[in-house]
Amino acid sequence: MKIKFLSSIALALILTACSTSKPPNVLPLSAGQYKTTGFGEDENAAEGAAIKAATEACEKQKRRLEVASREVKYKGAVSEETSKNLKTLSTVASFAGVFLPTLKDDNDYEVTLQFTCAA
Repeated sequence: MKIKFLSSIALALILTACSTSKPPNVLPLSAGQYKTTGFGEDENAAEGAAIKAATEACEKQKRRLEVASREVKYKGAVSEETSKNLKTLSTVASFAGVFLPTLKDDNDYEVTLQFTCAA
């Protein structure tokens, strides 16, 4: 029993140590359009990273951001539904003083924005 418990803790530590968020890049496209992709543990974090990068690119030009399109991809180790269930179970277990590792990563979600910088 102790070996299984220790194995799950070791797995959680390894997965946590390997998770790093990728910084978003802004790529110029044709006709004054740009594209950036943000990554995050959840959809909001990924979208926030993409919007931050897009906003900074437009602010450098002293213009404002106008999003033309948005695409969300889930790229987690398990299905999105399983990931949500594991997170809920982990939260409930933490109230009882039990640690349950989840399989979430800082790069589970990918949000790609195509945008322009308007005057």
